Amino acid sequence: MAGAKRSRNIGQRSSERPHGQHCTPQNLCARCSMMKVIQYRFAAFRQAFGRDPLPNEPLFFVPVTPIAADKRQAIAQLSEAARATGVQLGRLLEFLHVRST
Repeated sequence: MAGAKRSRNIGQRSSERPHGQHCTPQNLCARCSMMKVIQYRFAAFRQAFGRDPLPNEPLFFVPVTPIAADKRQAIAQLSEAARATGVQLGRLLEFLHVRST
């Protein structure tokens, strides 16, 4: 019986997020915000290198080569993506467990 109950929940999405936050188009949760940032960074990678990133290549990268950016550069790129996509940087930093300093 417990297995049947669990299977009903698999694949179902809830608009309720941890800590009582509701995800709406006007107020995205951290996960949905991160998806917008990922889409933005994919486009930045395509623009920089003329192709999609390989699975082992970073989305936060040194501008002239697909090498992982250091923490300062990555936060700057995350901040730029948040501004460009209209999502809250603080929510993303908290979601990623990153301090901006």
